Amino acid sequence: MINHSPRSSIRPFAMVMAGTLVGGLLCVAAAGPATAADVNGDFDATAPGTTPAGWFTSAAGGDATVQDVPGTVDRSLRLRDTSTSAPVTAGTGFDTTSSTVVAGFRLRAAQTSATIGVHLDSSGGHSVTVAMGADGRIYTYNGAQQVDLGAYSADRWYDIRVVAQPSSGTADVWVDGSRKAKGLAFRTSTRALDGIAAGTSTATTGTAWLDDVRTTTESSPQGWPHLGSVGPRTAWEVGTSKIIIGAETLDRDYTDYQAFAPYLGKLGATSTRIQGGWAKTEKTRGVYDWTWLDRIVDDANSRGVKPWIQLSYGNGAYTGGGGSGLGGQLPSSPEALAAWDTWVTAMVKRYQNRVTEWEIWNEPNLAGIAVADYTDFFVRTARLVRAEQPDSVIYGLAEAGIDVTYAKDFLVGLSGRGRADLLDGISYHPYNPNPDDAWTYGQVQKVKDLIAQYAPGAVVRQGENGAPSRPGSFGALGDLDWTELSQTKWVLRRVLNDLGRDITSSVFSISDLHYPSKINSKGLLQTNTDKSIRYAKPSFYAVQTVASVLDDTKPLPGYSWSANPATSLTVQAFAKLDTGRQIVGVWSGAGKPSESNAQTATDLTFTGGNFADPVYVDVRTGAVHDIPAANWSVQGSTYTFKDIPVYDSPVLVADRSAIKF
Repeated sequence: MINHSPRSSIRPFAMVMAGTLVGGLLCVAAAGPATAADVNGDFDATAPGTTPAGWFTSAAGGDATVQDVPGTVDRSLRLRDTSTSAPVTAGTGFDTTSSTVVAGFRLRAAQTSATIGVHLDSSGGHSVTVAMGADGRIYTYNGAQQVDLGAYSADRWYDIRVVAQPSSGTADVWVDGSRKAKGLAFRTSTRALDGIAAGTSTATTGTAWLDDVRTTTESSPQGWPHLGSVGPRTAWEVGTSKIIIGAETLDRDYTDYQAFAPYLGKLGATSTRIQGGWAKTEKTRGVYDWTWLDRIVDDANSRGVKPWIQLSYGNGAYTGGGGSGLGGQLPSSPEALAAWDTWVTAMVKRYQNRVTEWEIWNEPNLAGIAVADYTDFFVRTARLVRAEQPDSVIYGLAEAGIDVTYAKDFLVGLSGRGRADLLDGISYHPYNPNPDDAWTYGQVQKVKDLIAQYAPGAVVRQGENGAPSRPGSFGALGDLDWTELSQTKWVLRRVLNDLGRDITSSVFSISDLHYPSKINSKGLLQTNTDKSIRYAKPSFYAVQTVASVLDDTKPLPGYSWSANPATSLTVQAFAKLDTGRQIVGVWSGAGKPSESNAQTATDLTFTGGNFADPVYVDVRTGAVHDIPAANWSVQGSTYTFKDIPVYDSPVLVADRSAIKF
């Protein structure tokens, strides 16, 4: 459904019907009681054959109504144009705003021979347009000049994102998670936007579908010049990152690799966590079908994303074969353990030239597995891995939460067996409503201290962590209220907290997971009921930004700072490896991320700073603004920044040279 807020004044219907033809598409003044931040949702709650509440339609050339989409269980707004002399239009208005507008929507055409456009509008007409043309191409505009964005196919949904900046009169456009154009000049010059509309061309006929229309307004520092947006970089372009993207549960078919694969390399993470799936590979005793995993490993590597494979779970084909899912027990019978050994050896031998990192079992402490039993199992399995791949990297425990006692008993047992050499790292899964909770990193430090004592040279890795994007999600944190906004803030805070402590950070997960009982909405991609991808959530684009900005950097532990006001601020600092120029993240870490983006003007002082040309970056939106000379000063290596807008999502004070546009 589309939610709206009351509007103090509604444009007369006569104004709505009065349009002018611009670029072959009808320019219609948008009407409807909404604010930009409240156009959010789909059309599933609207009765077929009707117009959604708060939307206008002009259907002289056909009709614009909500309909069930053929071949799906979805309901969308259908624009059906049957005339070569009149168009069909539909749209909704929001309060006139000079702030940044971020718009997302899905668009689908039934043919490639008609023109359908979606526009962000102003009182003067279309300011930003993304259209599917009659020549089978998607296009936009840079001023009056048409800009090609690539081919499109009939009866396929396209995930579109537009970030429009009225202050600079420019926009960026993404298609299916890839930024296709940046810094586009508005078609119609304006310093304020007031609606979103879709329309067909007058000359052609055809049918198009519009769904998941979402717009938000994003405040910008008043009077600070907008410089552009952080440029997303693919995994190949990033090369090596400490950000991992989770691709778990493929072994149980709770998600679909082929559906999310096109988005995988676009994120910028250079590693992905996959569960190896003994039960999926060996459904018949002694017969391995590697087809499913071959496809995943080869495709991920081709996208510059290295698989990190967890050796788990058990296999019901064997008596005492262990559990084949979350909380499952270890294989226990002699027959099952022998079969496990054979599968592990075959797995490592098969992928040793394509996979270098392994993890042994998942959350044994959650399953109540005795630590001595897990330690024996770890040694047994790790020896097999090293026998086939001497230079392999092996992680253990994959703890649910951070159980220091369990970790200590494991390390003591491993050391006592003289096999600490088999352990390269301990992974943990710290689910907390507040990702800045000091307890988490206190526990991590305790584990680090134990590693230094019993397994020197090993590391800690945050191996699985995420937050839902809606209430009622399956799994950890699912009992709390969440939205796509609070999810995005949570993920950013967790990743920056980890990276600032030089801890590799895994984001769980790439797409929503369809467990048997309910959906786990921790994905960066929203899915349909068939596990296909519906659209990239705001968290996807936010992680893109982090991966791009923190490429080739090192953390600066113990960074010296002060702030006014300083209530519950978190600061994590980084330096570029080549120049030493700095990137400093700042946010309020007082509690679970909120649904408010209200900002506080904050004075920041960094002792030992290194900036030549500082800029301000809102990581959540990717927007980059110049920090005016009046707002910063330097004495020696002490930098003072005045009135920096800070809220409960990370913002950066960064040297401009560290930002890739």
